[in-house]
Parts: sequence; C-alpha cells; structure tokens
Amino acid sequence: MYTVLLVLHFLGLALGVGTGFAQMTLGISTRALAPAERTQFMLRAAALGKNGSIGLLLLIGSGLGMMAQRGFSATLQWGGGAFHAKLALVAAMVLVFGYLQMLIARARREGGGPALATLPKVGQVLLLLGIAVVICATIAFQ
Repeated sequence: MYTVLLVLHFLGLALGVGTGFAQMTLGISTRALAPAERTQFMLRAAALGKNGSIGLLLLIGSGLGMMAQRGFSATLQWGGGAFHAKLALVAAMVLVFGYLQMLIARARREGGGPALATLPKVGQVLLLLGIAVVICATIAFQ
C-alpha cells in the first residue's frame, strides 16, 4: 500500500509543480499577443489550474496516508527539521493556492482586469513554494 501512496504522491507532484511550469511557459509565450487576445487566451489557459488542484489533493492525501502508515510521530522524527519546513511550506502553498483560485474566479467574472494581471505574480510565488517543498522533502528523506 505504501508504494501505491508513493506513486500517487509523485503523480501529484508532477501535476502540481508541472502546472506551475506550464503556466509560466504560457505566460512567456503570449507576451507578443495583443492585450485582448492575450486576455482571452489566458482565461482559457486558467483551466490548467484543475491539474494543480488535483495534484495538490493527491499530494496532501497521499502524504497523510504515507504518514499514517509509517506513524505520524515517527515520520516527523525521521524527517527532522527539513520535514517540518516542508510542512510549513505546504501550508503556505495551500493558502497561496486558495488565493490564486479566488483571483481566477474574479478574472473570469470580470473578463480579465486587475485580477488577471495579478495571476502571473501569484503563480510565480506558488511555483517557488512548490520547488522549495521538493527541496525540503528531498533533504528530509534522502
């Protein structure tokens, strides 16, 4: 069962962090588009956020499952400070992800506007948090 949870964890990681890289690449590639065209394209591309949502759900669910199998206190002890840092970064990531989802909903409602302009910055923060989580997890469980 642990192996299944680990596979789900890696799939969640691929979906979650991959979404951040995909959004960054799309944002860079659309800079030359006219503002109206770019707005319409990015509103459609926001559908990639569903992958991020699924990835985050898989990461949290499988992570809790792996901790339960190994024992919560044993996992916290084994992972040490890097694991505690990872958990704190995941908590921050969940908050930023929630804010991002709120901005996407507002941008759709308003047909773009200031919320859409804020998305790339929040997306970059989310991507950096995701990379930091991976680094902490790697240090904790090497």
